[in-house]
Amino acid sequence: MKKSILIDVDDCILDVTRRKRAIFSILLGRRITIKEIIGKRTVEVLINYLPKEKVSEYRHKFWSIALCVDPIGKEFIHLDRPVPFSRRILRILSRKYEIFYITNRIASMHEITLNTLKKFGFPFYWNLISADDYTFLKSENGRKTVIAKLPKDREYIAVVDDLPENYTYYKQMNIPEIIGFMKYIVLDERKFLENGATYVMSDWREFPLDRLLT
Repeated sequence: MKKSILIDVDDCILDVTRRKRAIFSILLGRRITIKEIIGKRTVEVLINYLPKEKVSEYRHKFWSIALCVDPIGKEFIHLDRPVPFSRRILRILSRKYEIFYITNRIASMHEITLNTLKKFGFPFYWNLISADDYTFLKSENGRKTVIAKLPKDREYIAVVDDLPENYTYYKQMNIPEIIGFMKYIVLDERKFLENGATYVMSDWREFPLDRLLT
């Protein structure tokens, strides 16, 4: 059985901070800084500028643009950038393992994301698994649908993900190495470990290559 590694896309290998800032700025009609959105969920940003009764509406508008349901979203895709050193580490891992990229970006964004991974030279860029469109319409977590689409004839030996709430799915798959990517210093390492992370890193240069290549 071929051994494979799962890699989350947003905030793990693609830095989407600049794109989010641009979308917030357009929506709120004011200049939003990177500092205001780092490590924060959409609602946590919106609540600072909107009446409570407007937050849900604008959250929907934000994700309509971010997921390119609203066509204007495509105008911001070019702002995404590779997270430093992610490509270098993944190229090393790809010599031994097959890479699968998993994302809660919905299916209608699949081609856009595929082209972005290809443009930046990520190995196995074609192995992209996206969430179903209905997860956006129903406000559901797309990770469950993504996991269901993974090939069954692989042995998944590691996963990298920045959202501890997703680790439940990886534990159910008996993935031995759940690597938490704690990109922002404002986050709490304990939350990653309490949810099942076997290793936590804040920089791709800290990736435990020795644990996977020996």
